Amino acid sequence: MISKVNNWEDIPSESRFWSFCAQRPWSKDEEEYIYGALNELCASWKAHGHLIKAGFKTVENRLIGICVDESLKQASGCSIDSRIHLMNDISAKLEINFFNRMHIYVREDVSSKWLYVSLKTAKKMKSGEFLNTVARVKGEWNPISKIQGSWISPSK
Repeated sequence: MISKVNNWEDIPSESRFWSFCAQRPWSKDEEEYIYGALNELCASWKAHGHLIKAGFKTVENRLIGICVDESLKQASGCSIDSRIHLMNDISAKLEINFFNRMHIYVREDVSSKWLYVSLKTAKKMKSGEFLNTVARVKGEWNPISKIQGSWISPSK
């Protein structure tokens, strides 16, 4: 396992959260690059000149969750932009799109392979699970979520 600068579990559940989903799974070599870049971000992320505590988690070699503890200093526009610049750099270097919000990974069950489908297709599914990119704060994020009753296919 590759070590992280800030342990994901040490960051409070009410911390600000963002998620990025890759259009394809990344390889072991690409994972090392991604972890290195995210470690650098977490070690040096500043808001108005002050270091802010950040962490990340990856799921299924397809999903990145990033969180920032804003209890002492809020992430500002410029500091948030630095996160986007980093994700753009990773995207360009590895030729992986992390910004296509119109596609999502779904699977029938834990033993099935992930399929990268359009959001429109995913919304027609009645069962299965998906890689969830939606949460307001870290504690609300459930990276592998059931389709039924979720924001994709709410219960009626």
